[in-house]
Amino acid sequence: MVQIVFLTRFTVGAAFASRDLADGPHLAAGVLVWWLAVVAAYLVNGVLDVKEDRANGSARPIARGDLPERTAALLTAVVAAGSLLLSLYVPGLTPWVALFLLLGWLYSAPPFPAKRWSSTCAVVVFGLGWTSFASGAVAVGGEPGPSGLVFATVMSAWMALVGAVVKDLGDVEGDAVGGRRTVAVRHGAARARAVAVAGALLVGAGGVLAALVWAPLTLAGAVPLAIGAVCMVAQIVRTARAADGDRKTRRSAYRVFMRTQFAANVTMLLALLLHGPA
Repeated sequence: MVQIVFLTRFTVGAAFASRDLADGPHLAAGVLVWWLAVVAAYLVNGVLDVKEDRANGSARPIARGDLPERTAALLTAVVAAGSLLLSLYVPGLTPWVALFLLLGWLYSAPPFPAKRWSSTCAVVVFGLGWTSFASGAVAVGGEPGPSGLVFATVMSAWMALVGAVVKDLGDVEGDAVGGRRTVAVRHGAARARAVAVAGALLVGAGGVLAALVWAPLTLAGAVPLAIGAVCMVAQIVRTARAADGDRKTRRSAYRVFMRTQFAANVTMLLALLLHGPA
């Protein structure tokens, strides 16, 4: 699901820059390049998160032992190199791929992995989202324009201020074992839930306001985002008393986060395909 959403961001970025995606001869190559880059970042995280993932009972293949760590590390190098080499076919895309891979490395890798603190995690996650939208525009040889910039910023803020917080609600024990110092680990789940609620309301309302003021076309994505923000708050309130329940219950807010960003991106993409970029 994470990989699908990243590719959706990339495609939305392309749609903001091109009226007809079929006219972008490098789009298919760009999508492949971006998928490889996302897989590389995901593998790096999986290799370096084994201790936490196993403590959390994660079903990720490396944590389960289905994919040996040494093999995963080799695949990471191969996939990252492949994404960089193939990006040379798409004019202007290579620097963005390199930046994305660097951010993926900074997120997970020692000695100071961004994932260790909620603040640095938010900054890097914002960058991972924003580069995905920008790279889509580059792949079709265009620019996202004001509307694209607004939408990319709002959706990246949703990742940074909401997703980066709620993903920790179900992983407090494992994160503590791994030495992380997130809001949930340092201050408890209740504080993390409060931060997530504030972030959801801020981004949900801010997205609609930004659309009304600067980019009316992006209301197509801002409205489902705002609805998702309300659902997020309701879900957090509803499950607050189950903070000590099973991991599935504690991760329910993260599932709302994922569904919301998927709905907002897909709705925005459909609006752009029907009406063209602003």
